[in-house]
Amino acid sequence: MNILITGATGFVGRHLMADLKRRANLFILARPGSDYASVEADGVFIFEDNIPGLADYLRRNHIDGVIHLASLYVAAHTSEQIKELVLSNIYLGTALLEACKDAGVKWFLNTGTIWQNYHAQDRSDAYNPVNLYAASKQAFMTMARYYEETGSIRFCTLKLCDTYGPDDTRRKIFALFEQIAKTGEALDMSPGEQLLDMIHIDDVVAGFERLVDMLDNPACKLLPEYVLSSGKQRSLKELAALYEQKHQVKLNIRWGGRAYREREVMKPYKGNVLEGWSPKVVF
Repeated sequence: MNILITGATGFVGRHLMADLKRRANLFILARPGSDYASVEADGVFIFEDNIPGLADYLRRNHIDGVIHLASLYVAAHTSEQIKELVLSNIYLGTALLEACKDAGVKWFLNTGTIWQNYHAQDRSDAYNPVNLYAASKQAFMTMARYYEETGSIRFCTLKLCDTYGPDDTRRKIFALFEQIAKTGEALDMSPGEQLLDMIHIDDVVAGFERLVDMLDNPACKLLPEYVLSSGKQRSLKELAALYEQKHQVKLNIRWGGRAYREREVMKPYKGNVLEGWSPKVVF
């Protein structure tokens, strides 16, 4: 199997590449100026807005499917960031789908976020974006429907909750806990009642592998989207207490030291959990 991956240098991308290389030939798409020297791939395509050139690359390398991980995350955007959000989260994927259609690529696995499904007490919509980042992720899914309906490509989105695991350079919650555990510095946090669904990277990789197999099998019927869930939703306060217990430390957290974000996600979206997959690591 020949697979093209975008976002291969990110946290999920690095782990997924390491696992998939045992069963597939892996190619990556990168933007000009990207540092991909540490990525072991069978080929690299530098995308400079040349869609016909990308289609030719996909065709020549007999790419069976695409795993689209690349995105730009911005929790609260500024007006200067709108263009880059659209280019990264809508244009890049749409350009890739156009090339896939021309090259006859069989399937496309998109990465989404549960933030596309913000739960508000006065709203019952399945789609209700937390922020502009989430809206841009949903907009790309809408663009993809055109390619599904006018071509033969199989498209599916895997929506992720909060991910964690080794070699994570992002400033996520466990990284913040580790930092203040070492330094003793105080950390202002919200009141901490929001629920989180934490997914270990090993389970994330297993979920992608499962969906790749489903997409690659034309006889396998698919829903438009799936989510990965640990099956355990814990409040931020509970996670901090579990971290303290596991690592035998005391975290200097000032609960209520800052307000909740505007449109804070208090309860994660559950959605349709990926069939044939279950988490093996639960924090």
